[in-house]
Amino acid sequence: AAEMHTPYSSLKKLLSLFNSLLAVRDVALEHTFMTLRKNYRGYNEPDDYTTEWNFVMEKLKCCGVNNYTDFSGSSFEMTTGHAYPRGCCRSMGTSACDGHNASASVIHQEGCFRKLLRITKAQSFTLSGGSLGAAMMQLPGILATLLLFIKLG
Repeated sequence: AAEMHTPYSSLKKLLSLFNSLLAVRDVALEHTFMTLRKNYRGYNEPDDYTTEWNFVMEKLKCCGVNNYTDFSGSSFEMTTGHAYPRGCCRSMGTSACDGHNASASVIHQEGCFRKLLRITKAQSFTLSGGSLGAAMMQLPGILATLLLFIKLG
């Protein structure tokens, strides 16, 4: 029997693809988190990886992959003794931003991964007008976001 192509079957395929992307997103998230904990060096040793992360955290006003606690127990904390890098600070020059004071008034506590996904989704919805096409429009943006994070990882 030939497969019926109904709006429902198309939606089912779309949801299946979207669920696959969510699984890929979760793998990318975990990979990026582990790589950040191992390889991020801070501002004193600015290799390419660290420089890219500093840029992302400063521009998106976020901290780490999931949140600012990502640096706890990381190689960055082991070498510097700081709980988070300067890129997490709301204002880098202030004395309150000392690598230890993690209050919301001093640092951006939200992680960069979800923030980037949110920005990508918002842009996709703007382009699509929020119709059923929104889900399709999101796929390239989500893939681009994942590729950026995989590159950072």
